[in-house]
Amino acid sequence: MTALFNSLGSALYTKLAGGTALITALGGGTAIYDTLAPQGTATPFLVFAHQAGGDDNTSPRRARSLVYLVKAVSTSGPLEGAEIDAQADSLLHKGTLTVTGWGNYWIARETDVAYTEESGGVLYWHRGGLYRIRIAE
Repeated sequence: MTALFNSLGSALYTKLAGGTALITALGGGTAIYDTLAPQGTATPFLVFAHQAGGDDNTSPRRARSLVYLVKAVSTSGPLEGAEIDAQADSLLHKGTLTVTGWGNYWIARETDVAYTEESGGVLYWHRGGLYRIRIAE
């Protein structure tokens, strides 16, 4: 399954990095990371990570239903994170991905994510969503 997660990560990165409005909201760079941003990365940035899911087992054809977190992290307040989230959502919700070795037939936002954490006196605003990604061989 490692190859699947590598392919999905690559597909998500390609889809998100191709969004001109998203890149603009991120300050003009591709500050998009799989699982974790490198320590000390300047905000804002976008992170995506596998959260749950597995085989559907609903037909003889192999199909997977996976949940990915896609969230913005900002130190400038919740509005900046919400704008980045909106741009990511416009690229993903009801869209498709090109996943090597698999056909993608569904991406849908299922849940919103919004929380704030403090570290070293700095507030980090997290805004995003959980997306169901359905693929089949």
